[in-house]
Amino acid sequence: MEWLVIGISGATCSGKTTIAQKLHKDLKNSILIQQDTYFHDVDDPRHIWIEELNHINFDIISSLDMKKMYSDIRKILDEKPLFNNVVSPKNEKKILIIEGFLIFDYKPILDLCNLKYFLTLEKEECYNRRKLRVYEPPDVPGYFEKVVWPEYVNHLKVIMNNKELMKSIKFYDGFSQEDVIKHIYKHIC
Repeated sequence: MEWLVIGISGATCSGKTTIAQKLHKDLKNSILIQQDTYFHDVDDPRHIWIEELNHINFDIISSLDMKKMYSDIRKILDEKPLFNNVVSPKNEKKILIIEGFLIFDYKPILDLCNLKYFLTLEKEECYNRRKLRVYEPPDVPGYFEKVVWPEYVNHLKVIMNNKELMKSIKFYDGFSQEDVIKHIYKHIC
C-alpha cells in the first residue's frame, strides 16, 4: 500500500494548522504530524538567543528537533498492514499530512512530500493574527518585526531561488482559508 505525503508550510498564522486539521478530518486514512510539537525545550542549549530582545529565536530550524520529526515520520511510513487499528483496503492510499512553517527547509522531509503547499500572507494580516495568539514563552515586544517576519521573508527567498522546488510547490494566499481548503482538497482528490 502506498502513502500520499502532503506537506503544508508557509508563514506564521497563515492557516497551516487549520487547513491541515480540516484535511485530516475530511480525508479518511490520514495521519497528521505537526512541526510545532518538535520545538526543543526552552532550556535546550541548541536554541539561539537574541540578546537585543532577551528572547529565544523560535523561527529558525535549529529551534526544532528535525531529526526526531523525520524519525517519527519514517516510523509511520514504514509501518506495515495495520493503520489506526483498521485494516485498509489494498488499493486505498494512506495519507500523511505534515504541517509546519519550516518543513521544506529540512531536505529529508521535503523529499518525502508528494504534494507541497505553501501559504503566504501579507505582513499586516500576519501581524494582526499573531497578536491574537498566546505562545509559551510569549512573544516579547519587537519579536515579530525583528525576528518572525524577517525569518519568514528569508525562508521564502530560499524557496523562490530553488527552481526545482518551485516547480513542485503550489502557493496559496492564506487570507481566505476556506478557499484554500477547497482548492487543496480538490487537488489532493
